[in-house]
Amino acid sequence: MILTDYYRLVRLQEYAQNKTPRFDCIASTGEYPKFEEMAARSKVKRFYCYYNGIPDSFSNRARQKAERAITSTKNISSVFIPNINKPLFGFGDVKGTQDAILFVFSADYNLMEIFIARGYKHQQRALYNAMVKGELSAEIYKIRQMAINLTRY
Repeated sequence: MILTDYYRLVRLQEYAQNKTPRFDCIASTGEYPKFEEMAARSKVKRFYCYYNGIPDSFSNRARQKAERAITSTKNISSVFIPNINKPLFGFGDVKGTQDAILFVFSADYNLMEIFIARGYKHQQRALYNAMVKGELSAEIYKIRQMAINLTRY
Protein backbone atom coordinates (compact mmCIF):
# COMPACT_ATOMS: atom_id res chain seq x y z
CA MET A 1 0.00 0.00 0.00
CA ILE A 2 1.36 3.42 -0.99
CA LEU A 3 -0.85 5.52 1.27
CA THR A 4 0.32 5.07 4.85
CA ASP A 5 -1.54 7.66 6.92
CA TYR A 6 -4.86 9.49 6.83
CA TYR A 7 -6.27 12.59 8.56
CA ARG A 8 -9.83 13.87 8.18
CA LEU A 9 -10.17 17.52 9.20
CA VAL A 10 -13.15 19.86 9.37
CA ARG A 11 -13.76 23.51 10.08
CA LEU A 12 -15.30 23.46 13.54
CA GLN A 13 -17.98 26.02 14.34
CA GLU A 14 -16.05 27.29 17.37
CA TYR A 15 -13.26 28.52 15.05
CA ALA A 16 -15.52 29.74 12.22
CA GLN A 17 -14.82 33.38 13.08
CA ASN A 18 -11.07 32.93 12.43
CA LYS A 19 -9.84 34.99 9.49
CA THR A 20 -7.69 32.09 8.29
CA PRO A 21 -9.62 28.80 7.95
CA ARG A 22 -8.64 26.39 10.72
CA PHE A 23 -9.17 22.67 10.20
CA ASP A 24 -9.29 20.29 13.17
CA CYS A 25 -8.77 16.54 12.95
CA ILE A 26 -11.89 14.48 13.62
CA ALA A 27 -10.59 11.09 12.43
CA SER A 28 -7.20 9.63 11.60
CA THR A 29 -5.07 6.55 11.47
CA GLY A 30 -3.12 8.29 14.26
CA GLU A 31 0.32 7.07 13.32
CA TYR A 32 2.05 9.86 11.41
CA PRO A 33 4.80 11.02 13.81
CA LYS A 34 5.01 14.64 12.68
CA PHE A 35 1.24 15.23 13.02
CA GLU A 36 0.99 13.25 16.26
CA GLU A 37 3.79 15.35 17.79
CA MET A 38 1.94 18.51 16.78
CA ALA A 39 -1.26 17.15 18.34
CA ALA A 40 0.50 16.28 21.60
CA ARG A 41 1.88 19.83 21.88
CA SER A 42 -1.43 21.56 21.14
CA LYS A 43 -3.82 22.81 23.83
CA VAL A 44 -6.68 20.81 22.31
CA LYS A 45 -4.56 17.64 22.02
CA ARG A 46 -5.44 17.02 18.39
CA PHE A 47 -3.81 17.81 15.09
CA TYR A 48 -5.06 20.98 13.43
CA CYS A 49 -3.81 23.26 10.70
CA TYR A 50 -4.62 26.46 8.87
CA TYR A 51 -5.36 26.59 5.15
CA ASN A 52 -4.01 29.91 3.99
CA GLY A 53 -1.98 31.90 1.51
CA ILE A 54 1.68 31.39 0.80
CA PRO A 55 3.96 32.70 3.60
CA ASP A 56 6.98 34.83 2.68
CA SER A 57 9.24 32.17 4.19
CA PHE A 58 8.41 29.74 1.36
CA SER A 59 10.90 29.19 -1.45
CA ASN A 60 10.51 31.20 -4.65
CA ARG A 61 9.37 28.06 -6.48
CA ALA A 62 6.64 27.40 -3.94
CA ARG A 63 5.46 31.02 -3.91
CA GLN A 64 5.24 31.03 -7.70
CA LYS A 65 3.51 27.68 -8.16
CA ALA A 66 1.58 26.81 -5.00
CA GLU A 67 -2.03 27.93 -4.65
CA ARG A 68 -2.17 27.69 -0.86
CA ALA A 69 -0.37 26.24 2.14
CA ILE A 70 -1.21 24.37 5.30
CA THR A 71 0.50 25.62 8.42
CA SER A 72 0.33 25.28 12.16
CA THR A 73 2.86 27.30 14.10
CA LYS A 74 5.20 26.46 11.20
CA ASN A 75 4.84 25.47 7.57
CA ILE A 76 3.57 21.94 6.98
CA SER A 77 3.15 21.86 3.20
CA SER A 78 2.52 23.86 0.08
CA VAL A 79 -0.71 22.91 -1.68
CA PHE A 80 -0.41 22.54 -5.44
CA ILE A 81 -3.63 22.29 -7.46
CA PRO A 82 -2.44 21.82 -11.05
CA ASN A 83 -5.73 20.89 -12.73
CA ILE A 84 -8.30 23.70 -12.98
CA ASN A 85 -10.95 21.08 -13.76
CA LYS A 86 -10.17 19.23 -10.50
CA PRO A 87 -9.88 22.08 -7.94
CA LEU A 88 -10.77 19.84 -5.00
CA PHE A 89 -7.62 17.71 -5.36
CA GLY A 90 -4.09 18.79 -4.51
CA PHE A 91 -0.66 17.59 -3.54
CA GLY A 92 2.52 18.63 -1.77
CA ASP A 93 5.15 17.24 0.54
CA VAL A 94 5.54 17.37 4.27
CA LYS A 95 8.30 19.87 5.05
CA GLY A 96 11.43 18.29 6.45
CA THR A 97 10.51 14.76 5.37
CA GLN A 98 10.64 12.54 2.31
CA ASP A 99 6.86 12.14 2.40
CA ALA A 100 4.26 13.11 -0.19
CA ILE A 101 0.90 14.49 0.83
CA LEU A 102 -2.35 14.33 -1.14
CA PHE A 103 -5.33 16.58 -0.42
CA VAL A 104 -9.04 16.14 -1.07
CA PHE A 105 -11.40 19.02 -0.24
CA SER A 106 -15.18 19.11 -0.07
CA ALA A 107 -16.95 21.45 -2.50
CA ASP A 108 -17.62 23.99 0.29
CA TYR A 109 -14.04 23.71 1.65
CA ASN A 110 -15.30 22.76 5.11
CA LEU A 111 -13.66 19.33 4.92
CA MET A 112 -10.04 18.49 4.15
CA GLU A 113 -8.69 14.97 3.82
CA ILE A 114 -4.95 14.41 4.00
CA PHE A 115 -3.33 11.25 2.71
CA ILE A 116 0.36 10.64 3.45
CA ALA A 117 2.62 8.49 1.29
CA ARG A 118 5.79 8.01 3.31
CA GLY A 119 8.95 8.11 1.23
CA TYR A 120 7.19 9.29 -1.95
CA LYS A 121 8.20 12.97 -1.91
CA HIS A 122 9.72 12.74 -5.39
CA GLN A 123 6.66 10.99 -6.84
CA GLN A 124 4.05 13.42 -5.49
CA ARG A 125 2.83 14.58 -8.91
CA ALA A 126 2.55 10.99 -10.13
CA LEU A 127 0.54 10.12 -7.01
CA TYR A 128 -1.70 13.14 -7.60
CA ASN A 129 -2.31 12.03 -11.20
CA ALA A 130 -3.08 8.49 -10.03
CA MET A 131 -5.55 9.84 -7.46
CA VAL A 132 -7.31 12.07 -9.99
CA LYS A 133 -7.58 9.16 -12.46
CA GLY A 134 -9.10 6.95 -9.74
CA GLU A 135 -6.13 4.59 -9.60
CA LEU A 136 -5.82 5.07 -5.82
CA SER A 137 -9.54 4.69 -5.10
CA ALA A 138 -9.19 1.25 -3.49
CA GLU A 139 -6.34 2.43 -1.26
CA ILE A 140 -8.22 5.59 -0.34
CA TYR A 141 -11.29 3.58 0.59
CA LYS A 142 -9.22 1.13 2.66
CA ILE A 143 -7.29 3.78 4.61
CA ARG A 144 -10.48 5.75 5.31
CA GLN A 145 -11.90 2.57 6.86
CA MET A 146 -8.82 2.28 9.08
CA ALA A 147 -9.33 5.76 10.56
CA ILE A 148 -10.42 6.11 14.15
CA ASN A 149 -13.01 8.79 14.95
CA LEU A 150 -11.87 11.21 17.60
CA THR A 151 -14.48 11.94 20.22
CA ARG A 152 -12.63 14.86 21.79
CA TYR A 153 -13.67 17.54 19.28
